[in-house]
Amino acid sequence: MDVMMSDSMITLRGFAAALALALVAGCAAQGPAPQQAAAAPQHDAATSGPQLAGVWYQVYFDTNSSVVNPRGQMIARTVAYVVQHDTATRVTVIGKTDRVGAAPANLTLSRQRAKAVRDALVTAGVPADHIDTSWTGEGTQAVATANGVNQAYNRVVDVTVVKTSP
Repeated sequence: MDVMMSDSMITLRGFAAALALALVAGCAAQGPAPQQAAAAPQHDAATSGPQLAGVWYQVYFDTNSSVVNPRGQMIARTVAYVVQHDTATRVTVIGKTDRVGAAPANLTLSRQRAKAVRDALVTAGVPADHIDTSWTGEGTQAVATANGVNQAYNRVVDVTVVKTSP
C-alpha cells in the first residue's frame, strides 16, 4: 500500500507541475497585461510628519532608584538596533516617577532616570545627537494615584523611536 501511495503522490505531483507550466504558458501567449490603476501615493514624511520607526518601549524602575535593570538594557540594545538600521530616526526619552516622596525630589529622580536610560542607549550604539531627553517628575502618570502611593507603572521612562524626514 505504501508503494501504491508513493506512486500516486509522484503522479499527482507531476500532474500539478504540468498544469502549472500550461497555465504560465497560456498567460504568456495572451499578450501584454491591461493597464493597471495608478499606485497609491507613497508616504512623504516631509509633508505628513514623522512615522513610527519602531515601537514604544517602557523601562521600569525600583522605588527611589535610577538604575537601569537588565530588561532596560535589553530595550536599549533593541532601540540601538532600530536606529542603526534607519538613520533617519529620533529617539525620545521621558522620565517619570510615582507620588512617593516630595515633588521636587521626584522631578530630580525622573531626570536621573531619563539620563540613565539615555546613557544606556548611547552605550548600546544610539548616537547622542539622535536622542531628545525630558522628564516630568510625578506630573504625568500612567495610573493616577494620591500622594505617597507606591505605583510601579508610574516609575518609568518612556522611550519612543520616530522616523524623521531624510
